[in-house]
Amino acid sequence: MKQAKLHFSSEEEIVSYVNACEAEYRASVKAACDIAEAGGSIITLAGPTCSGKTTTARILDDEFLKRGKALHTISIDDFYFDRDELQRRAKERGEPLDYDSPSTIDLALFGEVVEQIEVRGKVLLPKFDFKSGKRAAMEEITVTDGDVFLFEGIQAVYPELTKYLAAHSFTSLFISVEQPLDCGGTVFEPRQLRFMRRLVRDARTRGASAEFTYSLWGGVVANEEKHIYPNLCGVHRRIDSLLPYEVSVIKPYVLALLDTLPPSSAFLHDANALRDDLQHVPTIDAKYVPTGSVFREFIGEKE
Repeated sequence: MKQAKLHFSSEEEIVSYVNACEAEYRASVKAACDIAEAGGSIITLAGPTCSGKTTTARILDDEFLKRGKALHTISIDDFYFDRDELQRRAKERGEPLDYDSPSTIDLALFGEVVEQIEVRGKVLLPKFDFKSGKRAAMEEITVTDGDVFLFEGIQAVYPELTKYLAAHSFTSLFISVEQPLDCGGTVFEPRQLRFMRRLVRDARTRGASAEFTYSLWGGVVANEEKHIYPNLCGVHRRIDSLLPYEVSVIKPYVLALLDTLPPSSAFLHDANALRDDLQHVPTIDAKYVPTGSVFREFIGEKE
């Protein structure tokens, strides 16, 4: 369990603390890069929702570039079947629309791409348009010696997908909030920390209400328990994206969203419990979070 520093005597002390937290995270990503560099031309980066995969992929890209290698990041979400197909399946089963289970991914196409990478010739990569809900195009790239491919997504630990990698040399990375955070005696569990990140991110980037995010969370957790955490035994390196300052920064964003829940909300009890947990945590202004921080994925860049 990590301890959050809550009291500061000066602005300089806040800056120093935030930067130290950032440096620890960056060092862990660099260590993962060292392992991945020695592991072949394919890397997978998995992690549950709001773990920091996007920023981590970008840092890995920068690290490989420094080492004279091109890193091609491929979102596994681009292998989704068209939304119409997923809706048809959901209707047949009488279940809600599913974007998380292995059946939502065109696994045969994923296998073809892996084989094309290993042949070191031309690779055709799908591009999925989330606005239209359809595969928009196929992008062709030519693989050259030294190129590395990073498959990024929550699905990167699914056995249904990793079986296509088993015959090849690859490195599997996993990122999440790995530890609880003690804020002056109030302990925030890893999943609770990711929920706050998701609450704020989805409101900012998708216009999602707090009510809507709460309504999805049960399904998110169920998918993690069924498809992600049981499949981590073969992961080569785990990265902790916990930033000990983060609760102090995200607190005002979360409280503002909790206040929008209607009085009749089924999630009011959970929201009040979270509000109580945050009550005694002092705030750190978001201006101290550096540009490019993994935490900027959730609260947004500086204005």
